[in-house]
Amino acid sequence: MAAVVLVTTLAACTSLEPNVAMVPITGYDLVDKSKIDTVIYDKDYAECAAIANQDINSMSTTASRAVGTAAEKVSMGIIGRKAANDADRMSVLKRCLTGRGYNILR
Repeated sequence: MAAVVLVTTLAACTSLEPNVAMVPITGYDLVDKSKIDTVIYDKDYAECAAIANQDINSMSTTASRAVGTAAEKVSMGIIGRKAANDADRMSVLKRCLTGRGYNILR
């Protein structure tokens, strides 16, 4: 039984925090592409997405995260945490692009 819980928990850890796409989503532009060099923008976007997808805590808390994820799943707190992590990643992406001189539209 403990093995099943551990496997389920570890699987949940991988799906809790989806990464920001490494390329801009077609049809959902964050910036006005008519005023920029798209080749440079695509490179900057990929670099900013990589920064947004970093998780400094994952190295030191992987084991405790598995236990915490199991507890959260039981309490159905997973949905709120996932939404908060997604919003944080997008916020980091937008701040990074703004720092590189892009005017963010959305």
